[in-house]
Amino acid sequence: MKKERILKKDWPEFLKKFNGEQQFRPVCVLVGGHEVCREMPFLGLAYEPKKKSVEVFVGGVDAEHTSHLIHTLRSPRAIYILRENGNVKGIEVQSAKEDNLVVEFIGSPEEAKRAKKELIEKIAYQLYEKRGKEPGKALDDWLEAERLVELAAKMYV
Repeated sequence: MKKERILKKDWPEFLKKFNGEQQFRPVCVLVGGHEVCREMPFLGLAYEPKKKSVEVFVGGVDAEHTSHLIHTLRSPRAIYILRENGNVKGIEVQSAKEDNLVVEFIGSPEEAKRAKKELIEKIAYQLYEKRGKEPGKALDDWLEAERLVELAAKMYV
């Protein structure tokens, strides 16, 4: 696997572009080599220069929390994009003080559509349950779930 270092001055713009290109791909998140999340749709990495941290977000756990913070890495010192045969396989964030963070993409970029659809389905069903399982409003639930997922995704691009 080839590692390509991203210069710190480029992190904010790089991460927005990277997030947009990779959003909703299923991921495995590793901290210090230990798995903390698997098969969740990737939403993005956020660099917080004032906090001196990088945060990784995946698709939410319910309709009210459409994005879910998986991990905050303090004192990031390097970001590497991981490639194999020219394809993006993940991203690694190294810290000066903590265990490294690795986001590995599971499957192909095409799986992002499936993962996004599954997240919308999950949220639409939760909206249906939240309003008492009243029939005849499936399209409204679906459209609201799409809106919530898109709103969450835009925060990282």
